[in-house]
Amino acid sequence: MTIADSSTNLDLGWTEQTIVAFTTGVLSDLDACVDEVESKLKRGTISATSTPTETQVKNWLKRYKMELAEIKRFTFNRKYATATTTAGTYRYALPPDYNGGATRLRETSNDRYIKIWDSHWADMKYPNPATESNNKPAIAYVKNMELWLMPPPDGAYTLELEYDRSGAESDTDNFDWIPELDRFRICDGATAEAFESLHDFNSASIYSRKWAYGLGKAVKADGKRKWSGCGYKAISIFQARTMSQYQSLDD
Repeated sequence: MTIADSSTNLDLGWTEQTIVAFTTGVLSDLDACVDEVESKLKRGTISATSTPTETQVKNWLKRYKMELAEIKRFTFNRKYATATTTAGTYRYALPPDYNGGATRLRETSNDRYIKIWDSHWADMKYPNPATESNNKPAIAYVKNMELWLMPPPDGAYTLELEYDRSGAESDTDNFDWIPELDRFRICDGATAEAFESLHDFNSASIYSRKWAYGLGKAVKADGKRKWSGCGYKAISIFQARTMSQYQSLDD
């Protein structure tokens, strides 16, 4: 018996929509963060031949940026990206920095949201999506790192995807979507790695504790910003139904 691999190379060019850029400050980009680590190590200029090397320090900075995105559920960690569908194609690649979370999908030409289903229920409803007639997509679901649309689109629709970013680089080595205080915390984590590479475990421990302590403070502060004074409360099914009628989904 031969098992055929049904996976294919998926292609969907997502264009990032910038939603926030914090004050540049003194740690405006990756190189500025390298300089910050360099100032704490006090071992001269970090370069391609230094110990640690510039490449190593940059990798550590990127790692702690991703650590930050993983641990802190920032409001500004949300990301928007747009792409255009192809008629008859129901499987699309997700953005490379897709990190799950509360995912929302909007079809921009009609300004309507497409319902996100659990993949298990979608598979039960549509066991063979290829047999479905092309039409306006009504639901979407995520399977692994793919976005599936049902029914398959009957033309080119512009989709806007809202999701949690992983912090991995999708274009440039930018830090502008992270508040500067958190950029300093990222530098603390990278500095700990740098001292560990030099076998200065005492200094590494100090900066590791600074990273952990700062992150703990940040998580608490983020929680207060997210929930204080927002007036959150549960809504009834009747309120939800009424709100859904404020804008037609069929225009």
